[in-house]
Amino acid sequence: MKNREKLPQKVFIALEGLSGSGKTTIGQLVAEQIGAGFYKTPAPLFNSIRNEIDQAADATARLFFYLAGVMQASAEISNILKTKSVVCDRYLLATLCYHRTIGVTIDIPDFVFEPLLKPDHTFLITCEETKRISRLYKRGLSYNDIQEQSLQIEQRFLFEYRRYHLVEIDNSSDDPTMAVGAILHLI
Repeated sequence: MKNREKLPQKVFIALEGLSGSGKTTIGQLVAEQIGAGFYKTPAPLFNSIRNEIDQAADATARLFFYLAGVMQASAEISNILKTKSVVCDRYLLATLCYHRTIGVTIDIPDFVFEPLLKPDHTFLITCEETKRISRLYKRGLSYNDIQEQSLQIEQRFLFEYRRYHLVEIDNSSDDPTMAVGAILHLI
């Protein structure tokens, strides 16, 4: 898509990737460019207990908490799509890939995922590793960022994402509009 402010139809775009890769910045810019809503998971309804779940819940319970958050996000995004397109910062793949990375066996029947809204486009936002780490420290590390670093799982997490053969958008530049342009061109 070149030089258009709005898309001819409403689309659901999911951005996946490691923390610090620039998903939020890119997502907000893409949403602004196409007149879409910006949505960040987990669903807002779940944010009040997220830190407690992250820090204290069993890994399998944590998986189901985040899956429930994606289910809620799916319903909320469906409602937004009635009036405009949506760009989402992390969706289902983040939950599945992260939990596989930490060793949770995911043997959930397909019918559980059937009601979930499927993105029209899913992009894996990547970034040169030293740049990504620098961004993390600049914005401040979350509990999950600290856990991922201490367990040294970031590259395994990225490997899990890559198993889905997503279109990768490199955001190593100091200018995020380059990555935004690549996405706009592809949608």
